[in-house]
Amino acid sequence: MKIKSLPSLIMTMVFVFISFLTKAQLPYFQSFKETTASNIQFGGAPTAVLTAASGIDAPGNGYLRLTNGLVNQKGYIYGTDNFTTNQGLSISFEYFTYGGSGADGICFFLFDATANPFNIGGFGGSLGYAQFNLTNPTSPGVSKGYIGVALDEFGNFPNPREGRQGGIVGPGFYGISSKSVVIRGKGDGAAEVPNNYRYLTSVTASSKGVDLVDDGAATMRSPDSTQLGYRRAFVDLEPNPSGGYNVSVRIKVGGTPTKTTTVIDKYYYPDLAPALVRYGISSSTGDLTNFHEIRNLRINVFEPPFTSPTALDDIITECTSKTTIINVVANDASTNAGGSIDLTSIDLDPSIAGDQKSFLVVGKGTFTANTNGTITFTPLNNTVTGPVNARYAISDNFGYKSAPANIIIAEPVTIIQANAGPDQLINISTATGTVTITGNAPANSSGRWVQTSGPAGTIISSPNTPSTNITGINGTYIFTYTLTALGQCPVTDDVQIIINAIPVAVNDVATGVVNTPIPINVINNDTDRDGNATINLTTVVIKTQPTNGTVTVNPVTGVVTYTPNPGYSGPDSFTYTVKDNRGAESNPATVNIIVPTPPKIGLAKSLIDIVEQPDGSFNVKFQFNIKNYSNVDLKDLSLKDDLAASFPGTTIRVISLTSTGVTALSTNPAFNGTSLTEMLNANNLLPGNATAQIELVVNITVLGSNFNFNNTAITEGTSVTDGTKTSDQSTDGVSPDPTTPNDVTPAVPTPVIFIVDRIFIPGGFSPNGDGTNDNFVIPNSGLTPVDFEVYNRWGNIVYKSPNYLNTWNGTANKGLLIGQDLPVGTYYYIVIYNGKKYNGYLTLNR
Repeated sequence: MKIKSLPSLIMTMVFVFISFLTKAQLPYFQSFKETTASNIQFGGAPTAVLTAASGIDAPGNGYLRLTNGLVNQKGYIYGTDNFTTNQGLSISFEYFTYGGSGADGICFFLFDATANPFNIGGFGGSLGYAQFNLTNPTSPGVSKGYIGVALDEFGNFPNPREGRQGGIVGPGFYGISSKSVVIRGKGDGAAEVPNNYRYLTSVTASSKGVDLVDDGAATMRSPDSTQLGYRRAFVDLEPNPSGGYNVSVRIKVGGTPTKTTTVIDKYYYPDLAPALVRYGISSSTGDLTNFHEIRNLRINVFEPPFTSPTALDDIITECTSKTTIINVVANDASTNAGGSIDLTSIDLDPSIAGDQKSFLVVGKGTFTANTNGTITFTPLNNTVTGPVNARYAISDNFGYKSAPANIIIAEPVTIIQANAGPDQLINISTATGTVTITGNAPANSSGRWVQTSGPAGTIISSPNTPSTNITGINGTYIFTYTLTALGQCPVTDDVQIIINAIPVAVNDVATGVVNTPIPINVINNDTDRDGNATINLTTVVIKTQPTNGTVTVNPVTGVVTYTPNPGYSGPDSFTYTVKDNRGAESNPATVNIIVPTPPKIGLAKSLIDIVEQPDGSFNVKFQFNIKNYSNVDLKDLSLKDDLAASFPGTTIRVISLTSTGVTALSTNPAFNGTSLTEMLNANNLLPGNATAQIELVVNITVLGSNFNFNNTAITEGTSVTDGTKTSDQSTDGVSPDPTTPNDVTPAVPTPVIFIVDRIFIPGGFSPNGDGTNDNFVIPNSGLTPVDFEVYNRWGNIVYKSPNYLNTWNGTANKGLLIGQDLPVGTYYYIVIYNGKKYNGYLTLNR
């Protein structure tokens, strides 16, 4: 075996010593996005990997993967760069836990740079930092570990089990404290002694209102800070004047806006740090799983509190009617050492929490923040005019936000205004019209016309010239004239063109009534293409008066009232015009009026014959003559005859009811003269100047002693022209106007007299005052006078009545016994009735 020469040995020792003294340049940054990571050692079972190197992600878009989403994984890395500790350290990194059931956690640790060889700590609940006695032999902790900060999903890192020194028994199963931030102190080796990787402090993240990881909901990474699953950890080691550090841990949660919460605030860790340290990151899974990944690690010396960057006002001169891009960050700067403006952090509404990426200026347009530090203003339309103001704030790479600054877009001064000319009102009677519009045209300018509102179908003949014709126009329009002149923004002016359709008055026909005013809504059928509602009801004007009457106009409704001259019937007419609500007058329209002769009806009723029947009843025939005395047809003709009222004390039976005249009418087969007195069916029509005849045959049985009756009937009709009713009560005879032509006022009842020739003379009576047969009664007497004489057996007259009324009670009014009751016996009588003589014997019995 050869022994190296002394010079060679000395050179080797010098090289090692120089390597140890080499310090990494701060700030330190490692993205873990590429296929390699300089000065990084990988280890574990399976080993930690760069996803860009293993083909999982594209180069430049990778992650440091510590564990897969499988059980019993353990992975770690450690850096070989050395960092001084005398100024403290600030560490931050993005971490991603997803795709599993929630275990175990991630530990960021610092260890003495002199540790050689390096050993990773025990896994399981020790997360690769502290000792772990469930292995045989006990797994030692990280070589010369100084501090371990754990993002403990499962919650076993603070638990004083498995060889870990000190801690708390949490509320969970096996004493775990799920989703906690935990700090353990320095240690070296596997000894289970109190100060070896001792427990320092822990805080459950939820107690600070933050969810440490999004493992339950996350099925994939959330690299965008606007995503709720995004997480970044900040660990600050602030030097304490008494030695050691004040340790703070903050967690940033993604969203809009993001939210950063201090979970551990300035915990005092008195142990002095080694002069040089290195870092490592470890993670594990057990029976529960998760992917554990790291990205964008930053390490820097601890600095005093940061200050806000400076944002300065941005004022530009530009037309606000067009889209404008403003580089607002060009004059902004970070005030912090190593700071730079975060181009993606523009906040367009600093009054609202979070970064607002757009801001609407009502009536103007929208400011939108771009990712390159510019802002785009997009106007609502090309008619927007300035100025337009907004405010914004900007953040630096440390997340500190500036005070608000102003964005002002100020337009150039407008010297020449656009002039689209006066508004126009054009009345037309055709379907469409033509109009000429003219805008101003100063030197070095151009003009353009566009239709802003109104019906489609118009044609602007020359839209790019100041003066142009417009055809096919019909309605209300706005045309906008845009004047573009040198040295100023385009300006606009509107002109309103109203194409008004002249109203059309339409002829009317009306029916009047003699001596009666009638209202005529002449406007009801008038039209206007702009809508009939545009016709002004108050503008009706009579152009020619009627010849045979007068007219008045209601000044509010436009209804015309025509009054015929007294007694006039016949034709008449007048003309009128009307205007619309813009004053355009219609054509004259003619209103033709007919005033019909008043309807008049007459009724005559005559008794044709009376025929006595074998049963003593009578068949009676009547004729009704109904005459229309006007030249207007009468509808709903009615003829009523109440026979029960005319023939009291009788029984009535209708034998026949027929229409016998030239003008046939429909008779009512249900007519019975008592409960149903209408003799005609509904809808009968009697033409003007026509006469109808109705023949009625009834059978009447007289039950009482009255044989003299009077009968009347009623007829009625309705004018087909104006609904006027006319009626008449019958007069006896065949002519309704028996006295004076056309005078139907006579109303003489038709008499009906029944003559009865038979008489019955009883054979005796018993005037004894018992109420039965106390008088000698000859039925039918009282209709025709009866001459009654009574003689005794000796031929002497004892009673006489030339007009006998059935009143003899056996008392003598002749002879010697005047005033006395005649004795019982047989007497001789003589009755003279209707010129006939009846004689015989009667018995008086008391």
